[in-house]
Amino acid sequence: MKNIAITGNIGSGKTEAIKFLQSLKFKCISSDQIISNFYKIERTRNIILKKLDLPEKNYKETIIENLADANFNRKLKKVIYPLLHSAKRKMKYKHNSYKAIFYEIPLLFEENLISNFDLIIFIKSDTNKRQKRVMGRGVSKKYFDLMNKKQINQNTKENLADYVIKNNGSILNLRLNIIKLLNIL
Repeated sequence: MKNIAITGNIGSGKTEAIKFLQSLKFKCISSDQIISNFYKIERTRNIILKKLDLPEKNYKETIIENLADANFNRKLKKVIYPLLHSAKRKMKYKHNSYKAIFYEIPLLFEENLISNFDLIIFIKSDTNKRQKRVMGRGVSKKYFDLMNKKQINQNTKENLADYVIKNNGSILNLRLNIIKLLNIL
């Protein structure tokens, strides 16, 4: 079984790539989706908020406001990452009979997770295009800038990846590029 990471900076198209691969019946695990589900489940959300000493009311806004604080970020990672790792491990065992599992890992290089994967696909997109996509989801420019600063330069990631998909066009172009890559893999 091959473990294939899909990574890219904020707004690059990782989630769209995972959705498309799922529609093609590939097994996919999305870090962002798992974390989002943690907050949707009351029990898990309460555990996270208690460990972070955050109120239930407006917790999302409070987390976003504190992301620039290095101490808060370390604390957040200490709470979220063990839960995320456990959830991924459980999902991986469910998919053990498949030839490949695609993992959406936004901070693959930043968190030094390269050695956990057999192949790394980097989705690259111009900063202006990424910002437009993110803001189109109702996210503020301030949040985009903050998250973008936390990520390693795209050119560095491009050099570290096994494959690069350039995603400055439409969703259809992204899908065609994924199909081309799948034919190579």
